[in-house]
Amino acid sequence: MKTALITGSSRGIGAAIARRLAKSYKIVINYNKSEDAALALLKELRDKNSNVIAVKADLSKEDEVDYLFRTAEDNFGHIDILINNAGKSYVGLIQDMEFKKWQEIVNTNLNSVFLATKRALGPMISQKDGVIINISSIWGKEGAALEACYSASKGAINTFTKALSKELAPSNIRVNAIAPGVVLTDMMKNDYSERELDLIKEDIGMGRFADPKEVADLVAFLISDEASYITGSIIDINGGFY
Repeated sequence: MKTALITGSSRGIGAAIARRLAKSYKIVINYNKSEDAALALLKELRDKNSNVIAVKADLSKEDEVDYLFRTAEDNFGHIDILINNAGKSYVGLIQDMEFKKWQEIVNTNLNSVFLATKRALGPMISQKDGVIINISSIWGKEGAALEACYSASKGAINTFTKALSKELAPSNIRVNAIAPGVVLTDMMKNDYSERELDLIKEDIGMGRFADPKEVADLVAFLISDEASYITGSIIDINGGFY
């Protein structure tokens, strides 16, 4: 049974991915501040799969990323699948954004992807096998007013994905990104009012938001052998938003 490490997986899309993959993989749940949610998810998944652990780590710090991977390796051996999902948003005018907040968003959304990916690669290259999935966003392609920093961080993830896929293809390591549209998570509910969400929904061709489970199903496909020839792709899942 292969091991999948999912960053930022205590809730939202990350938790949905953990639930979906727990049917077939050893799972490493990662969280930073949402301990109660992470432990609740751990208990839920262990009822069906004993090979699940939860590890607290701030992925913007290299020593904590190393701790996360060492703990995972001590329990399950090397990581076969890395899903870089950890992220946070900021909604506001760029001129009102403090540089400290900009750094915080970039650290969480982008630097964490670099640190976790770099740490995962040694064993993957030695094994000549591995899959990396980066969770991006529709705004990484299109850009969103009032979310310039978030859009920039996700756009960087897209180009990082394409470049890294070329670098790692000779080692049989596939790297792809998923760019969801609007997924109904706690982050969305916290960032937008009900009225704002209704207005956004009007722009979506299918007239609804994505369920996190739909993103998780796409992850399950992309890490499977059925997607063995897919690498360097940014996969849209946005219900016809654009």
